[in-house]
Amino acid sequence: MTDYSTKESVETLVPHKGKMFLLNRISNFSLEKLEIETEVDITDKDLFYDEELGGVPAWVAFEYMAQSISALSGIYGKTQNEKPKVGFIMSVTSFKAHRSVFSLGETVKIKVHQTMRMDMAVTFDGMASIGNETVVTAVLNTVEVPDPKKAVGL
Repeated sequence: MTDYSTKESVETLVPHKGKMFLLNRISNFSLEKLEIETEVDITDKDLFYDEELGGVPAWVAFEYMAQSISALSGIYGKTQNEKPKVGFIMSVTSFKAHRSVFSLGETVKIKVHQTMRMDMAVTFDGMASIGNETVVTAVLNTVEVPDPKKAVGL
């Protein structure tokens, strides 16, 4: 299994760059099970860090989940010698947050699992946890496109 324990190694898997790239590492993945576990360290350098809150709003977990999905797609793409594909979130449903903020210094663990694929439309169950506590759950409906410049009229 390839080591994706650094931000730089994970960044090679996704189209997100610079401040918009939010993941710190991949702790586990399975192409057979179509799932991935990633981690985000909450720092004051995070694009979504809010000084008044002392952390990152919990609703940002859906973007962490989306980037985790992108990383899983990137891992699969590497096995096919393909560049990272661009995907779009079509909707986030069943979003539940049991806390409002990921606090400075915490590590958010993200897990996403593909539950359905129909052509380019793909659905994932996602969850974010702090330690052993699940703090956010959501269902992400996405579409994966081979060429985003030709994606008009999907």
